[in-house]
Amino acid sequence: MLNFFREKLSSSSLRQRVVYSILVYFSIFFVVVALSYFFLPEGLLKSKNPLQNWSTSNSILMLTLQIFFYNMLSVLVILLGSLFGQKKRSETNYISIGYLALFTQFCINGVVLGTWSFSMAGEAVPLLSRILGTFQITRRAGLWEMLGQLLITCSAAHIATILTEGKITKTRKIREIAPSMAEKLVFVLGLSCMLMGAIIESIAINLI
Repeated sequence: MLNFFREKLSSSSLRQRVVYSILVYFSIFFVVVALSYFFLPEGLLKSKNPLQNWSTSNSILMLTLQIFFYNMLSVLVILLGSLFGQKKRSETNYISIGYLALFTQFCINGVVLGTWSFSMAGEAVPLLSRILGTFQITRRAGLWEMLGQLLITCSAAHIATILTEGKITKTRKIREIAPSMAEKLVFVLGLSCMLMGAIIESIAINLI
């Protein structure tokens, strides 16, 4: 099963990479949410991230930019990870290490939701309400942001410059990387989703 998903996530088909990344997303995120809800203390990660201790602007526009550029830190980590690729000798394509950063972010988000560790949150709600709330895309930014990260990761899955096959490592130059038009469009779509999430979150914060 693991080898099957490795093959799909490293596929030359962008559509396959996106579809199977979404399947992995649902498998990881909601399982982590449920496990965190039942086995971890509420508020476990609240105020644990020092980067969240910044003053928010009263302007929706400025707050949107603050949130967007803060969230772009995770995108930067994903893109840095995407510069590394690895495969087994039996595999055709290199799998991007950017996926590791992406799925780690999904796990962190799952723990935050499962333990209700939001920096600005009201009274905790039951598990089902937390899960269903993720799909309230006009009021919740999480799904927009995670979808944006996913699309960016999939679009950058073949930009690796350091390639490892077994014990053999080789490099290629940046100019050798030639993303397709579809990959460029999906990358822009991912950024657009991140921006939409920032807009929705800034409006929600100003309504508190």
